[in-house]
Amino acid sequence: MPLATANLIYYKIFIPANPGARFMYLRFLPLLVLLFSAKLFAYEFPIKITEYIDDIKVDAYIKKSDIDQELIWVPFESSPPLSLADALQAIQNYALGADLENLTLIGIELKPIPHHEKHWHYLVKVKSEVDDTLLPHFFIVLMDGKVISALREPESIK
Repeated sequence: MPLATANLIYYKIFIPANPGARFMYLRFLPLLVLLFSAKLFAYEFPIKITEYIDDIKVDAYIKKSDIDQELIWVPFESSPPLSLADALQAIQNYALGADLENLTLIGIELKPIPHHEKHWHYLVKVKSEVDDTLLPHFFIVLMDGKVISALREPESIK
């Protein structure tokens, strides 16, 4: 195809005969930008879980997708999908990767995830020895065995 014919086809298809019609499509530009950039700004905010263990307030941030993927449990109908032994093994595996040594179990509780019916988790408090000092660590173990580190909420200044 000769270049002159290609240019003629280009001008007939992409450039309208009416010069004012070129700007007619610009009003759709913000809509197109919004449609194509929606995925760029899609961010999954984590769900904040606040729990108490031994009168200590602990916060953990869990992704909604992690809650949706975990196994559900209905009390009094069956045993939990993740046993205590499995939860403690998950904590030990996590501790190996986080360089936590000499863990001592202080407490473990089975609790429901607030506002998520049939979803439960273990709240675990352990202490590790670092330079002859015992430091507390808090973890949440979901029913699929995923371990999430929890943070001790600082006490308010009065």
